[in-house]
Amino acid sequence: MGGEDDGRPDMVNRDPNSLNDNLMVKFEDVFGEPEGAHSPECAWRCAFKCYEGARGCCYKCMTVLCSWLYACCWGCEFACLTFSYIWSWTPSLKMTTLVCGIQQKFYEACLNCCLGPLCGACGMMFNNIKVTQG
Repeated sequence: MGGEDDGRPDMVNRDPNSLNDNLMVKFEDVFGEPEGAHSPECAWRCAFKCYEGARGCCYKCMTVLCSWLYACCWGCEFACLTFSYIWSWTPSLKMTTLVCGIQQKFYEACLNCCLGPLCGACGMMFNNIKVTQG
């Protein structure tokens, strides 16, 4: 069957990445009669056939009428997102990283020149303090 190898969609397994496993819409996933509250078998069978028929027919009609439009819109949406990442977000992040790297080196030099000697002097001053209990 088709697949990623030949560029065509897989017509058998249409959710190979299990994106919609949480979408349980079969009759048994929606309806259940507990013991002691059973409807007549003919009503249960009729409800099953009506539910499955309406769900299948409605879904197929909506996909025939709307799927191409949604696919086009989502394709454009992901194209715009990809374009933004490639041409805007990634270069902006790279520039921010470079600028912040220079600022980090500048602040590090300032701290080493100003605070380094001060902290060293304080350390030497407090180095000779001895605490005794008694």
